[in-house]
Amino acid sequence: MIPFKELISLIDQKCDYKFAIIDYEVDDELKEIAKKAGLDITGYKHVIETSGTGHSQNRHGGNSNDRMPLTVEDYFLIPYIIKNRDAVIISPSLTRIHKNKVFIYEKKIGDHYVYVEEIRRGRNKILAFQSLRKRKASK
Repeated sequence: MIPFKELISLIDQKCDYKFAIIDYEVDDELKEIAKKAGLDITGYKHVIETSGTGHSQNRHGGNSNDRMPLTVEDYFLIPYIIKNRDAVIISPSLTRIHKNKVFIYEKKIGDHYVYVEEIRRGRNKILAFQSLRKRKASK
């Protein structure tokens, strides 16, 4: 594990698999939403991995075709988006590889942000960064 700020600085670099813990505790609202979907996320923590940020940067970063590409500064908003979300749901779709459910968070901070976290079952008990996108907020 490495510090969150250091991990974010590695976004555009190829490096060994590394992760940082964003938050050690999942809040009660998330636990309740997960429970309604048949999941127990007690003891889970929010994490971000360089593999996930690299993927997101390739698809939504400076070299992408997105109208509002992500910047490194956008990644620093992730803890704020999680804790101060405007909305959160569990997607009806599963992740392609692991077939896990995901939380989708939305937050307006000047722009409209969508943050996606994979609910990884098993011994690790983590909610792992999946994607981050932004678009111009509607008025």
